[in-house]
Amino acid sequence: MTAPEVPAIPVHLARRPVIGGLVVPWITARTPDGRYRFGNVDYQRQVQALHDRLCQTCGDPLEPARIVFAMRDSDLRVFISHEPGMHPVCAAYSATGCPMLAGRMSQHRATPLAAQLADLGVTSHGDPTGTRPAAPAERWHLVWATGYRPTTHPLTGQPAAMVLPEQILRTRPIGPPAPPSPGDRGRDTAIEPESHT
Repeated sequence: MTAPEVPAIPVHLARRPVIGGLVVPWITARTPDGRYRFGNVDYQRQVQALHDRLCQTCGDPLEPARIVFAMRDSDLRVFISHEPGMHPVCAAYSATGCPMLAGRMSQHRATPLAAQLADLGVTSHGDPTGTRPAAPAERWHLVWATGYRPTTHPLTGQPAAMVLPEQILRTRPIGPPAPPSPGDRGRDTAIEPESHT
C-alpha cells in the first residue's frame, strides 16, 4: 500500500482497531478466531447500526440532521442503501481509506467472499445477491442527509436505509471520474430547499 492510500486516522477514530494502517469499521465481520474481514459485514451490527442510528465506522450515535451515506449509482437510483450512515468525519476517512469507495478497486474479488468465509465457519452478508464476484465496481457517492428510514431492500431482502429525496442535502462522487454520460456535468450536486414565495 502506498502512502496516499493510507490516510491519517482522525482523532475520533483513534480507539478503533487498525490493520495495515487502516481503521477497522465497527460493522466489519470477524472470523471465529478473531480476525477482521474487510469487505464483509457483521449482520447483527449492520441491523443495530441501521435501527439504532449508529455510525457504521465508529459505532457511536449519529447526529440526526448530519448523516452521510456511501451510495453506489444503483443505490441512488432507488434512494436505498445497504450501507448504514456515518458521521461526516468518518465518511471523509472512509472515502479515502476504503479501496472500494476510493475507486482503487475496478472490480470485486473474483472468488465469492461467502465461499471463503464458509470455509472459516462464518456466514456472509456482504453480497446478498451473489452477483459481485469479478463484477465491475460501481461509482460511489457520499450523500449528506437529514435523516432516513430503516427498511428492507426490495431486491435483496436485506436491511437497508431509505433516504427520501427531500432528506438529501448534497451528493458528491468519490473515487476516479466515471465515464461521462449525456447530461452529466460531473460536479457536486446540492439540493436546495424549495422556495415557497
